[in-house]
Amino acid sequence: MPSLVPLDARIAVAGQLRPGDMAEIAAAGCVAVVNNRPDGEAMFGQPRTADLRIAAEAAGMVFLDLPFSGPGATPAQVRAFVDLLESQPGPVVAFCKSGMRSALLWGAASIASGRSLDDVLAAASQAGLNLDPVGETMVTLAQGTRALNVDPLKVSACTPDAGAP
Repeated sequence: MPSLVPLDARIAVAGQLRPGDMAEIAAAGCVAVVNNRPDGEAMFGQPRTADLRIAAEAAGMVFLDLPFSGPGATPAQVRAFVDLLESQPGPVVAFCKSGMRSALLWGAASIASGRSLDDVLAAASQAGLNLDPVGETMVTLAQGTRALNVDPLKVSACTPDAGAP
């Protein structure tokens, strides 16, 4: 199993995981695994997402597939990550090729949940990861994620119905 790099009390990131790693990750107490690597990114040696999902679920963990390339995460992916953290008590492992994309997703989710950029950068640095170059990207993603939190029912309750007499 690749080494897990803890970013905070609940989140660790890792490089590419394999189906055979899932039982060991579950035995370590993790409740969920998040895949940030698109299928087919590597020509050789990259496990299929379907196989990773089957192994994670067989080990009793939730599997969330949020693939993206480079710093190209979306606010919807950050929102899905935040929702997973809110719904699943316990440790979560997010992975990609090296762990950096997963760290970016964690950073954006942390900022969207109220943590400061400085705190996120410091925590990442303490874990041996430099997120400084993607700081603004994380802030922008967090802002977009918070915009997704608007309850459409509350907005429509304040907006006059165009068809009302």
